[in-house]
Amino acid sequence: MQTRRYEVFLSFRGEDTRASFTSHLYASLQNNGIIVFKDDDSLQRGDHISTSLLEAIEQSKIAVIVFSKNYSDSGWCLNELVKIIECHRTIGQTLLPVFYDVDPSEVRHQTGEFGKAFSLLSRISKKKDILKWRDALREAASLAGFVVLNSRFQNVYQSLVGLVVIDTGLGRDVITDHR
Repeated sequence: MQTRRYEVFLSFRGEDTRASFTSHLYASLQNNGIIVFKDDDSLQRGDHISTSLLEAIEQSKIAVIVFSKNYSDSGWCLNELVKIIECHRTIGQTLLPVFYDVDPSEVRHQTGEFGKAFSLLSRISKKKDILKWRDALREAASLAGFVVLNSRFQNVYQSLVGLVVIDTGLGRDVITDHR
């Protein structure tokens, strides 16, 4: 039996969402008593994920993946995603994709602004990595998720928190404001 240290693992591109959507989502999850892993180290470079980060992914019941325009220019984010997809397949980890100012089809097919960022990274990456990333992006973007456009995210993160609360079995009420 896999030990679950975290209820939620947040995967996101810091430069796109750290100061906005992700910080609000993180605070809302914590306010509802949910144990969240959010990697705040903005100085990490390269494609190698630390053992502790891999363990955090494995030890999370749910992975929330916040896709944004620059998510795909980070080998780090894409390698996290590959690990998350692996955990989804092997241990049944729940995936909740969020498409922040990016269309799910752009993520699925690596087109638009998302695709441009992916192309830049692909030019300097190994073919085997590119294939793994494409498969992971396609699979994650094919799941039902949340679309956040024009920075209107209050209802989205409240709904997302509600799903997490239900899925973790915490049974806490989440107040949802449907303005």
